[in-house]
Amino acid sequence: MLAVAAALGLLAGSFAIANTSIGWHLASGHWVLEHHAVPRSDPFSTTAEGTPWVDHEWGFQVMLAAAERLGGAPLLVLARAVLVAALAVMLLVFGFRSGLSPPAALLVAVLCLYGARIRFFLRPELATLLIAPLVVWIFLHRREHGGRGGLLAIGALMAAGANLHAGILVVPPLLAGLLAAELLQWRWTRRGPQPLGSGALALAVAAVTPVLNPYGWRLYGVPIEIARLVGLPHIPNPEWISPSFLDVPPLYVAIAGGLVLLALAERRAARWALFVIAAALALRYVRNVGLFFALLPIAVAPALASLPALGRDGVAARRPLWRVAAVALAVLVVASMVAEPGRAPAFGFSDRFYPVQALAFIERQGLAAAPLYNDVRFGGFLIRHAYPQRRAFLDDRNEIHEPLLAEIHAILGSSDPRAWQAMLDRYGVEVALLRYNPPFTVLRPDGRTVGRRGFSALWFPDERWALVYWDDIAMVLVDRATTDPNLVERSAYRVIRPDDADELRARIAADPAFASLAAADLARKLAEQPDCERALALSEQLLASP
Repeated sequence: MLAVAAALGLLAGSFAIANTSIGWHLASGHWVLEHHAVPRSDPFSTTAEGTPWVDHEWGFQVMLAAAERLGGAPLLVLARAVLVAALAVMLLVFGFRSGLSPPAALLVAVLCLYGARIRFFLRPELATLLIAPLVVWIFLHRREHGGRGGLLAIGALMAAGANLHAGILVVPPLLAGLLAAELLQWRWTRRGPQPLGSGALALAVAAVTPVLNPYGWRLYGVPIEIARLVGLPHIPNPEWISPSFLDVPPLYVAIAGGLVLLALAERRAARWALFVIAAALALRYVRNVGLFFALLPIAVAPALASLPALGRDGVAARRPLWRVAAVALAVLVVASMVAEPGRAPAFGFSDRFYPVQALAFIERQGLAAAPLYNDVRFGGFLIRHAYPQRRAFLDDRNEIHEPLLAEIHAILGSSDPRAWQAMLDRYGVEVALLRYNPPFTVLRPDGRTVGRRGFSALWFPDERWALVYWDDIAMVLVDRATTDPNLVERSAYRVIRPDDADELRARIAADPAFASLAAADLARKLAEQPDCERALALSEQLLASP
């Protein structure tokens, strides 16, 4: 069962890399390796260069950078697969040590992988998903592991975690909740040894040892700063939303099932506290869903083991058919994960997520040195591929770019294109690398709608900005006032803005001559890139005969 869990974990973690932050994580790791120090201020952006920065994930970043140097993207994917496999094995061991039979422990581990899969990004959070449950397990079984050995293990894990991901700082408050539950139950029943002494010492070790990092006590300010940021209206981070049932159905199913199970078969207050705290964290922020499922077996496996069919002393545990059925079901669960979009086995960076061709166009046209505006989604990619020759305008480190994000939010909220252009001029922006955003609904002053417009059309109007490249991932626009006129004449599209389909459709209906210009633009694009899905769709939508 351990081998099966490891194999299924490897399969579940072997999909293409596609997240916004991996670029600057890799660049940070390379920076540390080259400078033999951790960054104290931001070196990667034009808009926040020199801003103080606590790079609390530096240890994980160094490991990623070293893996990239040794084996490129395939080794990065393999590293994530190994971490997911380690998580699967750890969850299986938790289940078995809690009394489940090996087949039942395998099923619980794989189902928890299924629930946590939305958090299997190649990023430092994976370290917390492994370390936090280990610390909780040692805390709950501290008398079995021996006082000194358990304390040393907790201290070592917390110190390591503090240099891998500041998310490990969720552990001390979690342990405090478990200790409070133990104390309440002890005061009620007076059974067993008094838990305060051993529990308080373990909690103190978990709370103090994270100071063993290059930033010292400043690390403890990271979650406080994040909590402040996520409450601000101009911080656009989907990781900090509360997940609904439609967002994460397995979370709600697991919470409902766990409550029923604990009510029927669990009388230890600490496991109730663990379940309730983990569920509350996951319901508060979607980024905590992975942590919930990593902690779930510790909370519910003992109650599951009390069921005759699932406990390792039950009759079912000794039946070969039950083992075969459990393995088959676990394989089916992982197969369903692999079948999801973007989860098929692949050992590289996703070609459907990063603006690889758009950046190649910028470099081919001699625009590599031109000051550039980039969408926040592309910031990490630019940092990884172009630093130090080019710095990003913006990336998803909200704590670094909070003043700029506030300015952008205010400009967009006031619908003031002149203020937007003034901001771009202040930074000398000559090139824009944009992704496709949902169209904006444009209103008249009296509240009536005048249709839906694309982001590029509203904020990079054709009078000032020329669209010179686009594909299914990104658009490249240049400032007509500062760009070589020959480049604009050679590369600019005359009427097409691929994110502004409603306006294009309206103009074609109003002016048949406009249709020929749009057809020429689309024909040019399809001649350059015949498989461009967006160009094919626009041709069908805009130019098909009525």
